[in-house]
Amino acid sequence: MRRRILFYSLAGFTAALLGWNVTLLLIVYPINLIIATISQKQIPSNLESFLLSITNVLLPEIILFPLVASFLSVSLILASIYLSNPINNKANKRRRGKYITTSLITGVTAGLFSALITIILYQPAWTSGSIRRVVAWGIIGLGIGVAEGFCWYFLTTEGASSFSLNRLVKSPAFGLLAGFIAALLIEIIRVIIQLGGYEEPLGFMILGICLGLSLTFSTTPAYQVALRAGRGFGMNMQKLENHKKPRINPENSVPLSLIYFDDNNVIEEGLSIQLPTKNKSTIVIGSAEGSHIILPETPAKVATLILENKQWRIKCFVEDKVQIQSRYLLENSRPQLLYHNQILTFYYEKVPDKFYRFIFYDRFLDPST
Repeated sequence: MRRRILFYSLAGFTAALLGWNVTLLLIVYPINLIIATISQKQIPSNLESFLLSITNVLLPEIILFPLVASFLSVSLILASIYLSNPINNKANKRRRGKYITTSLITGVTAGLFSALITIILYQPAWTSGSIRRVVAWGIIGLGIGVAEGFCWYFLTTEGASSFSLNRLVKSPAFGLLAGFIAALLIEIIRVIIQLGGYEEPLGFMILGICLGLSLTFSTTPAYQVALRAGRGFGMNMQKLENHKKPRINPENSVPLSLIYFDDNNVIEEGLSIQLPTKNKSTIVIGSAEGSHIILPETPAKVATLILENKQWRIKCFVEDKVQIQSRYLLENSRPQLLYHNQILTFYYEKVPDKFYRFIFYDRFLDPST
């Protein structure tokens, strides 16, 4: 959890700072230079006033807000992708294009909308600068939360499940709250310290950190540990009768279930087994009917998964039949600690070139990763 908080906070902080500096270096400074050059020429005063008003009112909002919002949106979405699957970079590269496109569209849209609202609120008789900031940053946070929620909803295998729908509501709500909190914090700091010209960059950095922290909690998965079925659970299993297929035993002392398929016990490729996360547990894997995870053709008791102090370990009971990554485990050796995204392979007892393969997740964010 601490790693998630740090990663999201740094992503938000860096994105806000980059968005601010890109706006200044590539857009605001050059346009101000053009205005200053034109001002030295003999031009009508009303034209000069018009150009200055565009620079001072339209440019900071119309350009700055969409840029900062898009930087924040893309950065936090990428943080979510790489936190959910920190090892398999090929899968991340394959998936991130659609995520970035969606987050860019929603980020820019939220930035433009908040900029327009801010310009409307610039009417002196309507609101103060503090209220404008609270409203604008709240909209930016809402838009970034919408980007995160929609990316997850459309691109995850959760689809329209309760987990995904819940996240679609939580992310915008947390984003909106983060925008409000960041705006209120900068207003409090302004009262205590004279910020001078550093008010906006400091404010956007606080906004980025608040958004990172908020999405840390809104994206916290409902399930933390899982085994995802991979190679060995393919189509050739479809022709077998259910009692001859790999399956979970729901009647055991440690209840197991397939995520999104509570009424199904047959393990198929791509499905994930939700594992306990709190109480001390031992899960037996093998071909025996009393096993928690039944893998036909493997030894009766090939291995056990042991949960102690919220960490999972695996113990092998048959020589050359259990593999972590490319390393075979020795029979009755010390239990080996499991890490996120490790590949576990269980070999058939009499056919050495056939096996079942799982991927172990301990920060399970999306079964499709």
